[in-house]
Amino acid sequence: MNNLARWPGWLAGRSLAAFRLVLVLGSMTLLVGLGLVLIRLNVVGQAFAFRIRTGWCRFALWVMGVRIHCTGTPDLSSGTLYVGNHRSFIDPLVAFSYIPKGYAVGKQEVASYPVVHAGAKLSGVVYVDRKDSQSRRTTKQVIADLLRAGMSVLIFPEATISITRKALPFRKGSFEAAVEAERPVVAFALELGDPERDFWYPQGLFGLYYQCFSKWRTHVYLHFFPPERGTVGETLCQQVEDRINEKLLEFQQQYWKGRQRSMA
Repeated sequence: MNNLARWPGWLAGRSLAAFRLVLVLGSMTLLVGLGLVLIRLNVVGQAFAFRIRTGWCRFALWVMGVRIHCTGTPDLSSGTLYVGNHRSFIDPLVAFSYIPKGYAVGKQEVASYPVVHAGAKLSGVVYVDRKDSQSRRTTKQVIADLLRAGMSVLIFPEATISITRKALPFRKGSFEAAVEAERPVVAFALELGDPERDFWYPQGLFGLYYQCFSKWRTHVYLHFFPPERGTVGETLCQQVEDRINEKLLEFQQQYWKGRQRSMA
């Protein structure tokens, strides 16, 4: 009887998540197709693609019911390396909602997702094979070259999604690239509002999507730090990692306080 009583709510949540997925994928497909045509006709360039990406990211997050609580103001100077911890597949959407220009560094596997890959290439992406040391070295050099040319780059230096209270150890390559190019690093800490439903535990992509976005609202807490520079990549990497971890623990304390109040 209890299972039957829960059925209408479960069905409504799944229907909402499915409707959101159709809107998000449909809008992505439409914009990617339009972008491919316009670029082939030499009507628009990379700057236009960046603007379209920002607009679509904000739209997609709105459709999925994501509410972002942001503190700090990102420095948008040209040639900035943006780095943050990685919680879920919506992290790039959240970051690019505030960072209007810049290339993303993504995993090579994304190149096998037809629509997502096309959209990523249009809006600027550098792929890296995490298992290939030569690919990592090449990517590091590409990042340094982009930064020198005044192009900003976004990367999640954990290289994968983490579900631990602190971020996984950061990889230092992108920080070494920023030091080599003599460009600033802007760090951001990102935390999801409900670890029990929002964290991406290993349960399969679609199962996790429905778990997160079958509810009406998903809260994301985001904080941008002031720009940092360094002379040693490894040292700069550790400083940024420590700073982000401190903020994550602060976000989590706020979550548990709110959870205790709601249960009282």
